[in-house]
Amino acid sequence: MRQLWVTWILVVAGSAAGCSGDDSHKQPTLHTQPKVASDASTTPPIMPTPLAPGTPAPLTEAMASPYFQTGDARVAADAFGLEKWSEAQTAFTAARKVTTDPAEIARLELMLGLTDGKLASWASSAAHLAAAKPQLPLLADYINYHLALATYLAHRPGAQELATAVARDSIVGAPAEILLGDILRDGKDWAKVAAHYEDYAKRRPKGPHRSEVRFRLAEALENAKGDPATYVGLLRQITIDDTLSSWATRSRARLQALAPTLPAKLAAWDTLSAAEHIEQGMVLFEAMRNPESEAAFDRALTDKAISVADRCTAAYHRAQSRFKARDRKGGAPMFDDAVVACKAAANTDLAIKSHYQAARSYSFFGEHAKAIAHYQTAQTIDPKHSYSDDALMREGEEWAAIGDGKKVEEVLSVLPTRFPTGDNHAEAMWRLGWRNWREQKYDVAIGWWKKQIELVPHDDNYYGEGQPQYWLGRAYLAKGQKAEAIASWQAAVREYPAAYYAMLALNRVRETDAKAYAALLAEISTDPAGFDPKAPAFTFKPREAYGTVGFARAMELLRLGLGEPASGELRKLDLAPPTDKKRVDDADKQEQLWAMAYLYDRAGRYGTSHWPTRWHILDYRRQWMIGANRARWVIAYPRAYWELLNRHAALNKVPIAMQIGIVREESAFDPILESYANAIGLTQMIPPTAQDFSKGTGIAPTRENLRDPEKNVTIGSRFLGHLYKTWNGFTLLVPTSYNAGPAGVRRMLKVRGTWGADEFVEGIVDDQARNYTKRVLASYFTYGFLYDKVVPEIPNTIPAALLPNAPKVDVKDADPKTKASPPKRKP
Repeated sequence: MRQLWVTWILVVAGSAAGCSGDDSHKQPTLHTQPKVASDASTTPPIMPTPLAPGTPAPLTEAMASPYFQTGDARVAADAFGLEKWSEAQTAFTAARKVTTDPAEIARLELMLGLTDGKLASWASSAAHLAAAKPQLPLLADYINYHLALATYLAHRPGAQELATAVARDSIVGAPAEILLGDILRDGKDWAKVAAHYEDYAKRRPKGPHRSEVRFRLAEALENAKGDPATYVGLLRQITIDDTLSSWATRSRARLQALAPTLPAKLAAWDTLSAAEHIEQGMVLFEAMRNPESEAAFDRALTDKAISVADRCTAAYHRAQSRFKARDRKGGAPMFDDAVVACKAAANTDLAIKSHYQAARSYSFFGEHAKAIAHYQTAQTIDPKHSYSDDALMREGEEWAAIGDGKKVEEVLSVLPTRFPTGDNHAEAMWRLGWRNWREQKYDVAIGWWKKQIELVPHDDNYYGEGQPQYWLGRAYLAKGQKAEAIASWQAAVREYPAAYYAMLALNRVRETDAKAYAALLAEISTDPAGFDPKAPAFTFKPREAYGTVGFARAMELLRLGLGEPASGELRKLDLAPPTDKKRVDDADKQEQLWAMAYLYDRAGRYGTSHWPTRWHILDYRRQWMIGANRARWVIAYPRAYWELLNRHAALNKVPIAMQIGIVREESAFDPILESYANAIGLTQMIPPTAQDFSKGTGIAPTRENLRDPEKNVTIGSRFLGHLYKTWNGFTLLVPTSYNAGPAGVRRMLKVRGTWGADEFVEGIVDDQARNYTKRVLASYFTYGFLYDKVVPEIPNTIPAALLPNAPKVDVKDADPKTKASPPKRKP
C-alpha cells in the first residue's frame, strides 16, 4: 500500500496583492491576484510528513500558491502557459542563472526540461530533467516519464529503465507504457512487442492511445507472421471507429499495401456492413463533419441486410447531419423517412426526435401545418421523454406563426398539467404573460406571471432569473400601481442577486422612487451585522483525500503551472468537478467543489476555478456579494488578465466591467481557446472581424497572434470600442452586436426599435443571441457591482437617433411578440 502523507503548511513570505474598489471587504483568504512572495526563490518545496492512513487532513491557504511569481520566472511561466516555448526557454534560463535556492533550482530545471522537450531539444531536456529529479521525489513518476522520453529521443541509454520505473496507475502510466512499446519495437523481438501491446489493450480496453496500440499490435503480429485475419481486423477497425485520426490514415495505407497479398475476403477490408457504416458515421457526426457523416449513413441505408434497429439509427442521423448543415428543406423529408424507420424499430427515443426535428425543419420554410402535426405526434409517443414538453412549447410557436392566439393559449396553458415533470413550466407561463403584455392586457399578464412564480419559485436558469418578478413590476406600473411595482422589483433584486433582471429592476426602481432605490441599494451593499472582515472567508473541513500523496502531487503540479497533470491527479481522487452542467445539491459535494475552486483560484488558474460556479455550485447566487459570501463571488467573477483588460478598455473607451464580462462569457479566460466557428483567444475573434480591427495595429490577424493575450485583446477591444461608438454608448445593444453583428442589430431595430429596451431584448427571435445578451449584461453588472458598487444606468428607451428607419410593421402585431422566448434547443 502506498504511504499516505499529511497535508503540509507552506511558509510564504509577503502578503496578498492589493485590490482596488471597496477595501473594507478585504479578507485574508480573499484575493484577486495570486499572492506574491517578497522572494519567491526562497519558497520551500512541498515536503510531506508521514501520517496514519485514513486520517483527515486540513486544507491550507498556501497549498496552491504559484511558485513563479516574479521576474524572469514569472515571464517564463506565463509564456509556458501560452505555449510560447522559445520565450519560456529564454526566460526560464535567465531565472535559473540567478537562482541560488536548491529547491527553486530544481523546479526551474524541471520546467526547462519540459520546455526543451516541447522544442525537441531532447539532449538538453534530459539533462535538465535529470538535474531536477533528485530534489523533487514527489514528482518521480512524472519526471521519470519525461526523462525517459527525452533520453530515448536523444538516442541515449537508460530510457527503458526509466520508463519501467513509472507506476502503471500514475497519470503518466499509459504514455510510459507506449514509450516502452516504442523501445521494444526497436529491438524487433516481435513476439515480445505483441505481448506488450496485447497486455496494454487487455488492461486498458478503452484507455488512451487505443488506436496507436492497435496499430502497433497489428504491426507486431504481421512481422511475427501471425494470423492475417487478426492484424487486418485491428487495422480495419481503426479506420471505422477512429476514422479521422492519423492512425486511421496509416491503417488505410497499410491495408492498401497488404491487399494484393491477402485472401479475397480480407482484401475487401473497405467493404463495410451497415452497422460499421453507422459506427464510422457517428464518429464523423460527432466531429461536425456533416456531409461526410450523411454519406456514411446513406451507405448504411443502401445495405439490404441492414437491421430494423440500424435503419432507424442511420435514417435519423442522416437527417440530422443535413439539419446541422443548415439545409432544413433537404432535411425535412429525411426526418419523415426516419419517423417511419424508427416507428418500425419501436425506438421511441429516435421516433420522438425524428418528429421533433421534422417539425423544426418544416417550420423553418413555412409549412406550419406539417410542423404542428409532427409536434403533436412527438408529444404522444412517450409523455415522460425530455422532448415531449418541448414539442408542446414549439406547437405553440406554430400557432402563433399563423396568428391563432387562442390555440397558443390553449396549448401553453396545459403544459404543466400534461407534463408535470417537464422543465418548461416557467417558460410556458412566461410566454402567455408576454403575449398579453404586448396586447396591453396587463391583468391577464400578471396572472400568468404569478402562476410562473407559483410553479417555479426559484429559477436557476440564467436567462430566467427574476424574469417574472421584473415583468410583474412593469405590468403593475403600467396599471398605475406604483407600490406593487416597486415591491415586485425589490423581490427580483433580493431573490436574484446580480442577475440581468435584477439590474433592470434596480434601474426601474431608481427611475420610479429615489428613496426606495437608496434603501434597496444600501440593503444589498451593506455587510451583515456582526461580520468580521478579518475572519477567514472559507473554512473547509479536513478530508482524508487532502492527506494523500496524490493530493500533494496535484498541488505541487498546480503550483508549477502544470494544470492538466494537476487535474489528472485530482480526477484520480474524485476531486475534480463534474463534466456535465447540472447543479450539485449534495452539501458535502458542494463544499468539496468550493475547496477545489478556491485552490485553483489561489493558483491563478481562473478558467478552472470559476467554472463550477457557473453550473454546479450555485448557492452563492442566493445572496448578494456582502459579508463572507463576497469571497465566493470573487472566485466566480475573478479579475483575470485585469491589467491587460483594464488598459485596453481605457484606450478604447469601454467600461472595464463590459470588457472583462465579454471575456468571461466568450472564452472563460482561456487565452488559447478555439471554437468550432474558428473564434480564437480571450475575446474569441473570428478571422473576418480580426482582419478588420487589426488594421493600424501592426498585428497580423494570424492564429498564432490571436492566441497571444496582448494581441488578441488589442484587436478584440478595438472591436468592442467600435460597438460602443456605433451605439453612442447605449450599453444594451452592445452584447447583441458582439454576438450577432451590428448589421443584425440594425435589422432588429427596424422591426422593434420603438419597443422598450427591455422588450427589445425579449423580442430577439434567436434564443442564442437573446440569452447571450442577458448573460453578458449580467456579467457586466456583476463586475461593476462586485468591485465598484456600481449599478449601471440602463435607460428603457432606445434613442431615436440609433434607429435605422421607422419600423414598417405595427409593433403590437410583430411576430416576435409570440416567438420572443423559444424553449432551450435540443441537440
